[in-house]
Amino acid sequence: MAKQLVLLTYTPRELSEDEYAKFIREIDYPAFRQNPHIIDYSCWRVADSVQGREEFTHFDLMAVDDLANWEAIVSDPAVAGNVARWTKDWSRHGPDHFCRRYWG
Repeated sequence: MAKQLVLLTYTPRELSEDEYAKFIREIDYPAFRQNPHIIDYSCWRVADSVQGREEFTHFDLMAVDDLANWEAIVSDPAVAGNVARWTKDWSRHGPDHFCRRYWG
């Protein structure tokens, strides 16, 4: 099966770009890239907009072998631990911010 792409958009809390870049290189990339279902993973920062203002400042682009493996990806201890750490250290909302799906 051909690879499938996942686009994750977000705006982290106010941060030092140098400190955040170090986190991405030393913690984030290794945590995601060790998962066998993730073919490629990269993080990006919007530097300049040519279409107007985006609703996010950062995005991650993840190529996976199959979206059917998503549960295996997010339940991987290294991935889940990294998501928890990112939420605690970098999220504008913190770990107590949850989303609820509309019923139906």
